[in-house]
Amino acid sequence: MAFNPMALLQLKEKVEGFNSRHPKLAMFFNDAGARIDTGAVLEISVTTVSGEKIRTNFRVAEEDKELFSMLSSIINQNR
Repeated sequence: MAFNPMALLQLKEKVEGFNSRHPKLAMFFNDAGARIDTGAVLEISVTTVSGEKIRTNFRVAEEDKELFSMLSSIINQNR
């Protein structure tokens, strides 16, 4: 799988902008990331502007932890 360097640069800019708009989320992920272990349950919910709520969850597998670790390494390299 080849990566487009320009797309990675654009992604980096988008992530930096997102982090500046939502600093508490980055702090949450830094804290929670150290606590996510195989078997933990992650839950994601969205409340629409009309008040409708949708949510899902999943149990973390070992492969998921490897992905989270790789993503964390990539993000931390760009700080």
